[in-house]
Amino acid sequence: MKSAKEFAAWLMNRFSTHADVYLTRKDITELTSRQSLRSEFIHDVHCELMGFGRALVADVKNDRYYMVAVSNTYWKDVGDVYAATSEQTAGCEAIKAPSDDTIRPFKTNT
Repeated sequence: MKSAKEFAAWLMNRFSTHADVYLTRKDITELTSRQSLRSEFIHDVHCELMGFGRALVADVKNDRYYMVAVSNTYWKDVGDVYAATSEQTAGCEAIKAPSDDTIRPFKTNT
């Protein structure tokens, strides 16, 4: 049975050139020689991968686990569109509302 630290190191060694890959639940249980896959193990692998700038994220059903690159860019450094001033939006055109003929009432079959 591989530890979370060993498995994270193996993932980084094997997929160092690929930023985004996914593994299935079955893949992880086979690769780590585990009988079952617990959320604590996934959490520990995730924490180990964070040191490499990667994260392990599960889908809603926990069938797929995505190893993704973690960004170092803070969202406000890119720009906060909601904090735009009137000077920034002065040259932008306003979004036009659809014309009346494109909006039709929903018809029900009675």
